[in-house]
Parts: sequence; C-alpha cells; structure tokens
Amino acid sequence: MRALALPRIDAQVPRTIAPGPLLVANATVSRFLIEAEAFAEADIPAIWSDSLGACQQALDHWLKRQIGPLHCLNPRFGLHTLSREGDYYGYFNSQQTKDLDFGAVEASWGEYHEQEWPVGDGLVALSRQAPGLGAVVLHVLRRQSAWVYPVFTPDIACDVSSYLYWCGEDDEETALDMNCGEDEEEREAMRAEMVAKATLKAAYPKWARCWPRGLELPQCARFLRRAIRRLSDPNAKAVAEDALALATLDLDDSFRPDADGEFVGFGAVLSWREGDVTTRIYDDLLNLAHQGDYCESMGEVRVPLDDPGAFAAWQQAMTDRFEAIRRIDALIHRLSAGDWSWR
Repeated sequence: MRALALPRIDAQVPRTIAPGPLLVANATVSRFLIEAEAFAEADIPAIWSDSLGACQQALDHWLKRQIGPLHCLNPRFGLHTLSREGDYYGYFNSQQTKDLDFGAVEASWGEYHEQEWPVGDGLVALSRQAPGLGAVVLHVLRRQSAWVYPVFTPDIACDVSSYLYWCGEDDEETALDMNCGEDEEEREAMRAEMVAKATLKAAYPKWARCWPRGLELPQCARFLRRAIRRLSDPNAKAVAEDALALATLDLDDSFRPDADGEFVGFGAVLSWREGDVTTRIYDDLLNLAHQGDYCESMGEVRVPLDDPGAFAAWQQAMTDRFEAIRRIDALIHRLSAGDWSWR
C-alpha cells in the first residue's frame, strides 16, 4: 500500500495569522516608515508574514549597513509601537486588539551578546612605545563609548565593586566589620573569598582604575596627534589613529534611554587579562540587576506617527554614532587581537 504524501504549504503563505485590527495598525506604522524613507528596498526581507516585523528586519539591516562590518561588537535594533497613552505593543501581540490606537514608534538599540576582550597587554605595550599613550587611548575609549556604546572598563569594575561588595565604601573594611566583627580568622577568610581592594590593585595599574581628572578630549587629541608623528610601529600607530578619530567626534547623550533600574547595557567587557576579576564583577552586577528593574538598551528614540520627518532626522543624527561604533570596535579588536607580548 502506497503511503500518502503530506500536503505542503507554499513558503509565501504566512505561518501566523494576525488579527485584522492589528494588521491595520501595523500597516499604518509600515507606511510611516516608508514615508520616512527609513530603509532601502534591498533591506526588506524576501519573505515575511507581518509588515511591521519586516520593517524591523529592514531597519536592522539598515543599521548594520550604516555601521559596516565589525570584529567584536554585534549591535541589535528593536522597534516597538506605542499607544497614544504610551503603552507598548509588539509587532505580534496576543492582547485584545479592538482598541489598538498606535500613536508613536520607539526605536532602540543595544548589543546582542556582550563578550570579554582582554586589552591590558595592548595598552601597556602602547605606553612602552610612547609614555602615557595607553592611558590616553583607554580614556578616549571609555569617555566616548559612554555616549554611544558603553563598555565595561576597569574603572567601572572598581566603582561597581564599591557598592557590590564594600557597602559603598572605598575598601572592604566596613563590610568585614558588619559580617565578621573582631574575629580575625573569619575576616581573613572572607577577605580571601571576596573582591578586595588589593585584588583590584593587583589586577589593574593605577592609571586604569580611575577616571583621570582634568583630562579632556581636546588634550587627548593633541597628545594623539603628537604620538602619531613619532610612532614607527604600524599597529600602535593604527590604534592611535582610531583613538584620535574617536576623540574628535561630537557626541552627546541625546538618545540615552529613560529607564528605571540598574543599567547593564554594555557592549563589551574589557578585562585586563583573559578571565581576570573583571568578568566576576560583571557577572555579579548582572545577577544583582536581574533581581529587580534593569535597562539593557544603549539608546532609544520615540517619534509620533504623524511626523515621519522626525524619524529621518534621527537617522541622520546617528551618523557620528555609527562612526563611533566602528572606531570603538576597531580599538577593541586591535588591543585584544594583536600580538603585543614582545613589545
């Protein structure tokens, strides 16, 4: 007896059927994005079952095309629709749809999955090539990334240690007093297990543990220009050139997310050496944040649906930020991937 073949559904047939009112609302948002010329025709996926979902994919393609190929960072793009009262809707939504009244869209961006990148050897090697160069490059990286694509650096690890382990103090003594009292054996046992101040001093040089006072970006740029003229090593020169390009970008906090809770929207963890205490501190920060409210977005923008020009203006305003992401990625890649051990 011949087995019956199972019927096949053509790939063009949508796998999910969305309610009529939601389709109408999604079409409204899709039309808004098309009027804003938010993406190119080539960015639209070949097969899609939902117009707003297709637009989100198209915008994600646009984002990656604007930034270009990256080595270390993997940005993601999100698109949400908001009611006139400010409530969120996804592009697929199981709630009652008869009262859907979209009033705005919100675009947000962040990192898909942050990774550890050891940069200590590279920064130390730079300072051997030109005294102070490693400190200046690190400062430019953490200063400019804070506006655009925050990275978890040793100075942030030191600040986080204060409130994670030391009750907000400068070292662990208060925490030991609270937990161990005068019992010296218990104090030393706890000190050995925790992230103590001595642990941080052993992990990072002094110039990496704190934000340098009085060092502004114009000073960094002048230092880097002089260093570039003197450097003969091509890898060190390339790092200095990327740092100079990053330092001269005009960046601000225009699109900083307005969210409650702990901020954990870091694009990368910059350890000093692979697997050092930086990763432990970062993991402990995530564990604490996930026990309450937290924010993973690096930036966001909300635009009314009756103003497509405002969305186009935001895309134009992102130009310097895209350049910054490219430079941040290049710096992390050069510092972590280069063979600096012999320098």
